[in-house]
Amino acid sequence: MIPVKRRKTSYAALAVSAALLASCSGCFGSDEVKLGTDWKGSQTFVTASVSGHTVVVGIDPAAHHAQALAVVPKKDGDDDVLAPQLVRLADGTWWLSTPRKGERPDRFFTLDTARHALDEKDDTERLRELVPGRSLVAAVHDSSGSGRRAAAADGGTTGVLVRDAKTWKKVRDVRVPGPVTLAASDPSSDTVCLTAGQGSDMKASVLDLTNGRTRQVGKADGVQVQQLACPAGTPVLAGTPTRNSPGTTVKVTLRNMDGATVVSAAGGRVDAVQASKNTVVVAVNTGEDSDLIELDRRNGRELRRVTVDGMDSSSLLRHTRGGWVMVSDNTAAVVDLAKGTSRTFDLPGTLTSF
Repeated sequence: MIPVKRRKTSYAALAVSAALLASCSGCFGSDEVKLGTDWKGSQTFVTASVSGHTVVVGIDPAAHHAQALAVVPKKDGDDDVLAPQLVRLADGTWWLSTPRKGERPDRFFTLDTARHALDEKDDTERLRELVPGRSLVAAVHDSSGSGRRAAAADGGTTGVLVRDAKTWKKVRDVRVPGPVTLAASDPSSDTVCLTAGQGSDMKASVLDLTNGRTRQVGKADGVQVQQLACPAGTPVLAGTPTRNSPGTTVKVTLRNMDGATVVSAAGGRVDAVQASKNTVVVAVNTGEDSDLIELDRRNGRELRRVTVDGMDSSSLLRHTRGGWVMVSDNTAAVVDLAKGTSRTFDLPGTLTSF
């Protein structure tokens, strides 16, 4: 499952230094950045700011370390404030987009793990979120800035461009209820889950990428929705109760209703959620620490829980062969829910991608 946080929620928290490399197509190293070589062991990737450069960081959950592997080249007009995006398509390809100033289109790269390099692609659209399905990719208009104005002018809808994941050719343009605040997908299905609105008033819908049709699902009444997952086209809305009282222990409940699964975590803040056919996993912040909790999706029974000491947030949650990988601003953790263990280690810089 690939949840995608909307960029407008991450811009304010992330600032990338303007002292990046001058433009070049093959400059993936820098005297100021020490690059590692663990491409083979890296099971997931993020971007981070290291010595003023934006770099691709590989995370090896088995070795419990993170290394800078490639420097993202700089071009005139790149926006050093807006957050880059790094997503994995269903075929295993990683795509990186970096925003540009004004109305210029984002710059796109593919991460070639065999050649240990970044390959720059032709410019495409301005400020869209890539939400991958099985064979198609949804490029969702950002709902901030000009995108928000466009949505308002069109009766509160958001444009979604559907592309073929292999050829990158346009398949169709569709309009969905919006402005979109959260988007998530599952590589096993060509469906995308979307939300519009905020908090307990958030409404969810499901977009079928194969035909462009959208269907509405139930609301998460009584829950301030903070995160979204989309296993096989069923929205999983996760957040905290409207009246959330702090306590010594996080209590998580789950209910299935009106075509959606609603997860409520009392006593904490839901930073991330992932879901499969049978289970839901939520990362819940409790202050200086975080709990990773696994629930039975059918009946809501808690299956496993691990407390990760010192993990004060989890901007990313990804499942790998080596365990669940959680990533905060400067720290990563690998959690084995079956064994009840966790291991934290430092990133080489500050996280910049969501």
